[in-house]
Amino acid sequence: MANSTKTKENSSSVLDTILLIVALAFLLGGIFGFYYFENQAIAVVRALGLLVAIVLAVLVAGRTEKGRGLLGFLKNADIERRKVVWPTRQETMQTTLIVLVVTLIVSMILFGFDTLFSWGVQLLMGGGA
Repeated sequence: MANSTKTKENSSSVLDTILLIVALAFLLGGIFGFYYFENQAIAVVRALGLLVAIVLAVLVAGRTEKGRGLLGFLKNADIERRKVVWPTRQETMQTTLIVLVVTLIVSMILFGFDTLFSWGVQLLMGGGA
């Protein structure tokens, strides 16, 4: 029983590798065609060809174990994204205002410290007042 499971995993791994290579070939072929036919075809046709190649590459890569895992991850990420409670416009404006005020206050404090320390160093170095 263990040998049949290993054989199944190995064949699945080999098939996944082949599918990923085919997907990469579609992608590289689309990119190559986009630039190769730069002077022979209009940009819209070249862009559509590249888009078709990308879609084919994604479809082929999606048939692999890693591709299915990525699709599952993206579905779960979308579910979590829908759960996010975004702040209202008023909350955003208030928070932005608070950040600006605190930044202004801290910058004035730092300016005061810098001026004080600069004056102190000049006094210690004998630069006068």
